Order: sequence, then C-alpha cells, then structure tokens
Amino acid sequence: MNTINSKRGITLMELMVVIAIMGVLSSVAMPKLFGFGEKAREKIDLMKLYDLRNAINIALIEDSEAMSNYSPVQSQNDSTRNSFITKLHNGLSSNGGAALFVIELRSDLSINVQGKHWKANNTYNVCEMVGTDGTFYSALKTANFDGVADIIAARLSGNSWKSSGDTYTSKEYKNAENKSDYRTAPKKKLFQSRALNIGKYEDNTRYTMNVRWTDPDDPYSVEVFLLPQDGNWETAYRSDNGTCFSTYGNRGCRKKKK
Repeated sequence: MNTINSKRGITLMELMVVIAIMGVLSSVAMPKLFGFGEKAREKIDLMKLYDLRNAINIALIEDSEAMSNYSPVQSQNDSTRNSFITKLHNGLSSNGGAALFVIELRSDLSINVQGKHWKANNTYNVCEMVGTDGTFYSALKTANFDGVADIIAARLSGNSWKSSGDTYTSKEYKNAENKSDYRTAPKKKLFQSRALNIGKYEDNTRYTMNVRWTDPDDPYSVEVFLLPQDGNWETAYRSDNGTCFSTYGNRGCRKKKK
C-alpha cells in the first residue's frame, strides 16, 4: 500500500485567522502587562513613605524629644522656635497631620517640589523644621528623598532656588498667568511611577507629604501619607491602579475627598 506523504502549508486564510487572534490577545494582555509594571513602580514609591515613617519612628525611640530637634535655615528666636514646635504637635494630632513639603504634578511639565504653597495644605505646614540637620532632615535622607531638604532650604533662603544646586535642578517655565516661574526637583529621581510624576491636567495638582500620630490619643509612633488639598488622613492620594499612598494602609484612603 502506498502512503501519501502530504506536507500541506498554511493557507492565507489560516494565517489571517492566526494574526487576528494574536491581535485580540495582545489588545487584552498588553495593557494588563503595562499596568502591572506601573503598579510595581507605585509599590516602590509607597515603600519610600514607609522608609520615611520608620526613620522618624526610630528617632522617636532613641529620643522622646526628637520632634523638636532641628537646625533652622533662618535664624529663629525662642518664641519663633516654640511656635513651630507647637504647630507641629498640633498638626500631629489633627486629622490632616503636619505637612513637610509639597509636590506639584501636571501633565505637560516635570514634578515640582517646594516647602509650601498657598493652595496646598498649609494649616500645619512645618517645612521650616526640616532645616539643615535634625530629625526630619535625617529622615528624608535615610528614606532617599535626596535633594528635598536642600530645595526647602533654598526656597526659604531667598532667590537662590531659581538656580540649580548640587542636589536639585531649577527650570524656568510659564505659569497660568504666563509669567516666569521655576520648577525645582531633585537630581536623583524622586519617584518611579507615573502616578507621582505626571498629573492629569495642564495645571498643577498638589499633594503634601504629611506626618500624623498613628493614634493621637496614644502618641508614640507616626504614619506618613500624601494628602490632596483640603483632605485628611482618611482621604490620602489613591492612584488609578488602586495604590493608597499612606502608611495607614487602605484605611488611609477609605473616604473620598469632598
């Protein structure tokens, strides 16, 4: 019996079907793959908040008066120093916490870092207490927020922040009033994720890096969170991927900001 050895190739129609199937699969799988990468970067950024929290808490374990330990950028008398310490302690016990610095995000420009802004959470802004040494200065360094303390110091000292420093860049741009302004950012990239680098609008969206007692009724440890304007510790910034930028965990984002 003769056996017919058939070696039929793939027809054009079969090839088109395979290509169509691959196109459908890629349209479903690729966004999920890229979304997974962004989620991973957001988790890396979230870990920096935990590192900052841990650095502050270690300082508190070593010294119960650690919160008042700082070297001011500008000269301060006892009255001024006491007023900042009072503001800090009031902020630590408040719903919103005490703000250390501000980040500004917008869709068409790079991230901007500064100590305070009148449209951000300024009720208990204590950026002056970051200083040039002490608890918050060391905690920011330990948590790899390199350049942030130097930006705050430069902005508090006059116009020196309009020129780049050793650890940060300063770039001129046109603000909403079409006037020249400057955006300051650490030379070492501060965050990895799109969520903390690119805003949704061609205007600044502001978040403050806030510190609060874990339990104000039992103040021995702190939590850290990124807070939208006029928010509180339960309305921290949640990304589109669901990452809650708060060391309180998901309960730090359990309410929507009104």
